[in-house]
Amino acid sequence: MVSKNTAIQNMLGQNTTNMIFYEDSFAKTAFFTKEVSNWETPIFYFDFDLQYTGFVRAGIISPPKNLTLLCPENGSLHEDLKSAIEKISKKRSLVIIDSLNGFFNHLEGEKDLGRLANSFLMLLVSSGKHTKSTIIVGSLSKLNDENKWILYNTGRRVIDNEHFTKIQLIRSENSILAKVLNSDNSSHSDLIL
Repeated sequence: MVSKNTAIQNMLGQNTTNMIFYEDSFAKTAFFTKEVSNWETPIFYFDFDLQYTGFVRAGIISPPKNLTLLCPENGSLHEDLKSAIEKISKKRSLVIIDSLNGFFNHLEGEKDLGRLANSFLMLLVSSGKHTKSTIIVGSLSKLNDENKWILYNTGRRVIDNEHFTKIQLIRSENSILAKVLNSDNSSHSDLIL
């Protein structure tokens, strides 16, 4: 019998790019905390909203030894991306972008913001394909009237592709529901974490 954790890890490993949609940032952090503990490969965790980092610094979360926590507050985004791209192109790894919203906020003021963020993500994805690395992008999002995912704070459309694994996180009282979505955003299966 396959455990829920193994099932999610296997699902995320099927595609290079995975999108995690959520409306509750604590559900997202709980999901990522549970996920990183299941991976034995090197993990590069880009924490743009600093929630995970805050929990680590407060001693609430104990990160695994194979995790490299990268924060934009140190001003080294370009160097961190360059280093992660180089490493994932040589060895199978997990890269977490937490969160797409924070990534956009961090790049605010840059020319062609959307194109720049997409370029960074596509560089990570193309570098990780050869080594079968996994990229997970968290996005504080909601579905609009056209059934497309948009960022909460800006209404900007979220990158989408039929080859992405898409999971929507919904927090209930004592658990988190992970809805695996089809390409049309309908639910394909549900897992309770």
